[in-house]
Amino acid sequence: MGAQLRVYKQKISSAQTTKKITKAMELIAASRIQKAMARVRASSPFARAVTQAVSAVATYSNVDHPLTREPETIRRSAVVVFSSDRGLAGAFNSQILREAMEVGELIRSQGSEPVYYLVGRKAVGYFQFRGIKAAAQWTGDTDTPKFKTAEEIAATLLEAFNRDAADGGVDELHLSTTAS
Repeated sequence: MGAQLRVYKQKISSAQTTKKITKAMELIAASRIQKAMARVRASSPFARAVTQAVSAVATYSNVDHPLTREPETIRRSAVVVFSSDRGLAGAFNSQILREAMEVGELIRSQGSEPVYYLVGRKAVGYFQFRGIKAAAQWTGDTDTPKFKTAEEIAATLLEAFNRDAADGGVDELHLSTTAS
């Protein structure tokens, strides 16, 4: 009887230790989320200004450029999926991946082919597990993004956008960054 009591006490102690570790991990994750949200809030004025500038150029410009005109037919569409490299982000990654798959299905239902570009280990792992091919992928830079990686992603997407869809290019871009 004493041996069983000792075993139960060890299990209780082990469960309490696990609870403490999990709570610490939760606090660290919450802190990281708050820091990330602060960075997003700080970038909002810049994002609004860029959106207004691009909208003004697209609306009021009479320049004939591939970035300012609508393609006649859309054969291939790029879906850029921005996920994290690590977990402990709640439903963040699962919502983004679900949204990306829904966008892909919508593109297919409209008669065009989705082409996936993946940012973050979670997106790469999700697509590899399901056997879905990706045109390009970037990992290891989502905690502290670097401008060089953003330039590389932009260059890859612009190159695909400027290439004809018959040659492996894309006619439009969709970004999957946060769940609606």
